[in-house]
Amino acid sequence: MKEYGGYIQLDTYRGQEYYPNLLAFNSGRGALRFLIRIRNIKKLYLPGFCCSTVWEACEAEGISWEFYQVDAAFRPVFDKELANGEWLYVVNHYGVFASCEMEALRRTFHKVIADNTHAFFRHPLSDMDTLYSCRKFFGVPDGAYLSLGMEEGWEHAGRMKRFFESAMQQYSLLPVDQSFERMGFLLGRYEAPASEFYQEYAKNNDRFSGEPVKQMSKLTHNLLRAIDYEEVKSRRTRNFSFLSRQLSKMNRLVLPLIPGAYAYPLWLKEGMGQGSKIRQELIRKKVYVPCLWPEVENHCPKMSIDCQMASDILPLPVDQRYDEKEMEEILAILFSVCE
Repeated sequence: MKEYGGYIQLDTYRGQEYYPNLLAFNSGRGALRFLIRIRNIKKLYLPGFCCSTVWEACEAEGISWEFYQVDAAFRPVFDKELANGEWLYVVNHYGVFASCEMEALRRTFHKVIADNTHAFFRHPLSDMDTLYSCRKFFGVPDGAYLSLGMEEGWEHAGRMKRFFESAMQQYSLLPVDQSFERMGFLLGRYEAPASEFYQEYAKNNDRFSGEPVKQMSKLTHNLLRAIDYEEVKSRRTRNFSFLSRQLSKMNRLVLPLIPGAYAYPLWLKEGMGQGSKIRQELIRKKVYVPCLWPEVENHCPKMSIDCQMASDILPLPVDQRYDEKEMEEILAILFSVCE
C-alpha cells in the first residue's frame, strides 16, 4: 500500500544523467560480469597494470584471463591474434587515449572492451563495448554504466536486433540495488575530515566483491541527476591544465590535455625522488594521493614497468572540489617534500 504524508525524504532531482541511455549497474565489476555473459566471453587479455576487480569479475564468471604489458605511455604491448571467445580488455589509464586511438585498436583486434573508469567524459564509440565508473568522479556510493557496441560483422540488422533485445531482457531481470546503507562516509565527509570516515569508505569498496550483478539503485540515479556535469568537466580540465603547465618538465609521462580528467598522474623523472616515499609524505601532509594499484606486484615481475608505475605514479587530485588556489597549495606541498 502506498504511503502518504509523514516526514519528507531526499528530494527527487529533475536534471539528466550524463549517460541516460546506457545500461546502469551498481558497480563496474557488475557491468563487466554482465558483459561477459551476454557476449559469451571465454577469455580476457588484461593489462597487468589494472585493478584487481577486473580479474575478480572474470573469476566470478568462471572465465580465464591472461596479463599483457603496457608501455610507458599506457599503450598495450600486445600482438596476439584473438581466438573465438577471446577479447582484449583495454584500460584507458588516466584518460590518455583519444577516441581515434581506441578506434585503431578496435580495427586491429576487432573484439575490444574499453575500460573508461578513468575517462568518464570520453564518449563511447558506437562499435566498442565501454565501461564507466561513477564513484571515481562524483560523490555517489556506487554506480557504473555500460555501453554496448555494434560488433563488427553484424551486417544483418536482424542479428544485431536479436542481440540487443536479448541483452535488454536479461538486464530487465536483474534486481535493483539499494544504496541507503552506503551513504554514511559520503555524508560524514561533507561535514567532517575525510580521515574520520576512511575506514567506512574502504569497507564500502569491499562490499562489492560479494555483490551479485544488479541494476543501479534509485538513490544513485537520483544523485546523478543533481550534478552539473559541464561545471565538473570544466573544473577538472582547468585544474589538470594548471598542474600540467607547472609539472610537465618534471614528469616522465607525456600527457595530452585531458578534458574532465580523473587526476594528474605525475611520474617523477629519475633523480627527483621516489614516488612511493613522496606519496607517504604527501599523505602525512593531508594530500591524499592513492596507490593505483598495489596488487600489481603480486602478478608482475618486481622490476617491470607495471610495478614501477603502480609504485611511483602520483595521481594528484584535480577534481571539482578545487580551483586554482587549491592547485597552488598542492604544488607548494609537493615541492616541499621533493626538496
